Amino acid sequence: MDEEEEEFAYPLKTDEVSFGDWLRQQMEEKDVSITRLSELSGLTYPGIWNIVEGNTRSPRDETRKRLAKALEARIPKAVEEATEAESNEIPGYEWTTFTPSDLNTIPDQAGVYVFYDITDRPVYVGKSNSTVRGRIKDHSTRFWFKPPLVVTGGFIPVPDKTMCDTIESILIKFLGKHALLNEKGKRRDFEE
Repeated sequence: MDEEEEEFAYPLKTDEVSFGDWLRQQMEEKDVSITRLSELSGLTYPGIWNIVEGNTRSPRDETRKRLAKALEARIPKAVEEATEAESNEIPGYEWTTFTPSDLNTIPDQAGVYVFYDITDRPVYVGKSNSTVRGRIKDHSTRFWFKPPLVVTGGFIPVPDKTMCDTIESILIKFLGKHALLNEKGKRRDFEE
């Protein structure tokens, strides 16, 4: 084990090496609370909590870097590789997860997104042909945009407008009435 790997070696209780596991351990070692880390990183308490609890399993690269910088730590290569592997499970698309109430964790790209409730059930499918962050910011004014109904989200960047529309439509059809906030397997009228 070289010096850099040794510096970041840490015991995990499972074989899985996740960013949330690493973050939790760094916070414990440095005696940093979620509240303090929120102040240091500029991310919200719910955004960090979702990562630590494993609800946000593939945070964006920018989010990971902000947290590591705030903790004055470097993310181990194995953790980065595990996070990237999880986000690239769909060939050609990078899947990321985020906290909808924390705009800093939301990608600023065109694509398709899904909101999940407190039980990790998909409750809404949407898309934006310009910026998902802007679209979700619009949602934040809706009466339904709050926990426990909207807790986490998932995103796939899709720059091609036709493909973006197609993927969104397919997901809405598959989920049907189970996507609570999409009307009977269709886009709601407040979609763009």
